[in-house]
Amino acid sequence: MSGRDAIEALRQGRRWSHPILLPSAAGLGARIDAQPDGLAWRDPQKLADACVAATRYLGADAVWVPAFGPSGVPDLDAVTHRDAVQRAIAAAGRLQMGCVVEIRGPLGRATALGGELDEALKRLKPDIIAEFEALANLRPDIIVLAEPEPTPEQAENRVLARLYGALRRLAEHYDILKGMKPAMPGMAGDTAPDLSFGIVPGMATGRRALALAADWTDAGEFATALARARVEARDADLPLIVSCAQALGGEIEPNRCREAAALITESV
Repeated sequence: MSGRDAIEALRQGRRWSHPILLPSAAGLGARIDAQPDGLAWRDPQKLADACVAATRYLGADAVWVPAFGPSGVPDLDAVTHRDAVQRAIAAAGRLQMGCVVEIRGPLGRATALGGELDEALKRLKPDIIAEFEALANLRPDIIVLAEPEPTPEQAENRVLARLYGALRRLAEHYDILKGMKPAMPGMAGDTAPDLSFGIVPGMATGRRALALAADWTDAGEFATALARARVEARDADLPLIVSCAQALGGEIEPNRCREAAALITESV
């Protein structure tokens, strides 16, 4: 069965025969692809190549294409990122894999802009919605909003909640799963994302699946966390995603990642 089949199980919230592997690993892929340092963040074809290389190396179920790299690397502009996503989607289709797109969420952008939160969100709203819809038109399977850990006041902000609602409705219109990394505290029911990803090691619960944010640098802890997550997913009768708390970059040994990924092929 293909990664495409696994993504369809996610859409239906249906248990899958093994954990669904969705790591963000562009940096790892650039190393595997023997790319010069930083080239993936300057060339959309190289970014797509790196993301596909990591997916194939790890046996993942979808190509994960972020709009930003490691600390110190400027975020991609929306046009360049969209170009990379389009190339990655084409490759994923040929390989019978899904595609995950990750962009900065509204809270992260507003925090970077500074000033009063409500005003920053109102200024950013048109650009965020336009970027989200332009990506949705390419028909990836999942769009993930990457956010910082919110303060209690930020998590309860009504302008932010309305903007999340608008993005959720866009995702539903285009039949795309909406993910958050992480979801805001208190999100539940219709306001909860389809998929929730953690930014620290541990479990996160979305409407369609459970997701384990694993620590890939510690093989023993990875195996232990995976075993616990399998039980939770079985009890919840939901598919289990295995992702990563932090993107897999060029500094981690590729063989270590592949050994961890091999544990996932066992049936739930």
